[in-house]
Amino acid sequence: MTVRDIAKLANVSPAAVSLAINNKPGISEKKRKEILAIIASSDFTMPHKTAADTSNNLVFLKLTKHSLLIEQNANFISKIMDSIQEKCKELGYTLQVDLIHEDFEKNISELNYANIDGIFVVGTEIGAEDYNALNAIKVPYIVIDNSMPNFPCNTITMSNEEMTYTAIEQLAHTGEKDIGHLRGNIYCQNFLERHIGMQNAIRDFHLEFSAKKEFLLTPTVMGSYEDMKAYLDKKTAVPRIMFADNDTIAIGAMKALTEYGYKIGQDISIIGFDDINLAETASPPLSTMQVQGSMIGTMATMTLVNEIKHKNPTYYKTKVGGKLILRTSTKVL
Repeated sequence: MTVRDIAKLANVSPAAVSLAINNKPGISEKKRKEILAIIASSDFTMPHKTAADTSNNLVFLKLTKHSLLIEQNANFISKIMDSIQEKCKELGYTLQVDLIHEDFEKNISELNYANIDGIFVVGTEIGAEDYNALNAIKVPYIVIDNSMPNFPCNTITMSNEEMTYTAIEQLAHTGEKDIGHLRGNIYCQNFLERHIGMQNAIRDFHLEFSAKKEFLLTPTVMGSYEDMKAYLDKKTAVPRIMFADNDTIAIGAMKALTEYGYKIGQDISIIGFDDINLAETASPPLSTMQVQGSMIGTMATMTLVNEIKHKNPTYYKTKVGGKLILRTSTKVL
């Protein structure tokens, strides 16, 4: 008899059988006893525990819908993962990477939880409609890069509203009042929070903004380039100062604006968000809000390990600040 046979008899998933065998959390005590009783009355041979069964194993789980945000911002994710790997090594944990891009709840529930102690969930691309899928996770976890509003779980992300406010404050210092928004045309919790931060700063610095000054762009370099060209072909007025939801949007838009004769840093000041590798080598180099990816990774690891060890009665919502990197895409007075 196999694990799948036991699972069928107990009306549970194979993962639940593994949890029962290895005395791991994630199933009720009643169900655990039921599974063990079925095993005891069958010809199933309990597996011999290996080092992998007793070691501390964590999973770096990427949940993707379209990969436009995760893959286009790969160096940000890699900084987080590098710092997580370093901290895991220091604390005696091993780390594996997994990817789920469809049917989140089903695929999450089928992970082999017998050999998983905790999970880092990259939640950049998930929306509120996906939150409940995380209830299928049977071990402690923390969501990275999504504040998961109104959902009770551990999270860590950048302080989007405050960092955007800092960017707009810098644009206001150019002396210009006419501001535009190079806005991502897909839903993202980070983009939503940056929009809120922008609106707060527009109010406080008495800037001039309207829906006509919002440019909806695909969050890739080529996508934003093509979308921005479409606006310029229609002779859409371009504000003198502009905030972009992320660097890839800013870089693509700058390329289009330059082709149409605008001088970035003179005619128009632009600030992006993330400080990806391309920002420094863009033409012109892009002013941006630098996200502290390494700090996010380290703090995420410490939070998750603390949760594994102590099983805290509540959850953490952590926001990490960043800093303004000024380059020549922004006029400085």
